[in-house]
Amino acid sequence: MSISKEEVRRVSMLARLEIDENEIDSLTEHFSSILEYFNALQELDLEGIDPFVMEGVEGTPWRDDVTLQWNERSSVLSESPCSDGDFFKVPRILGEEG
Repeated sequence: MSISKEEVRRVSMLARLEIDENEIDSLTEHFSSILEYFNALQELDLEGIDPFVMEGVEGTPWRDDVTLQWNERSSVLSESPCSDGDFFKVPRILGEEG
């Protein structure tokens, strides 16, 4: 299965990607090879295979949720370039309007 240049342009527009015209040919080939791979996967005989079974997995290793005392706040804050009391000071990201 191949993909057309128009489809590559549409996908780039939907993904809000700016693509130069000289990139269209290489992306068309790349997308077409991906689609060929998926077509090959669809030809596999998966009859009788449960898609929700994971081979070799013993399950999620659980651990007890234990609360530990932590008194290293001052050492962590001492590594900060700027702090104020018990808080990190960071530059403002949003302006006055935000």
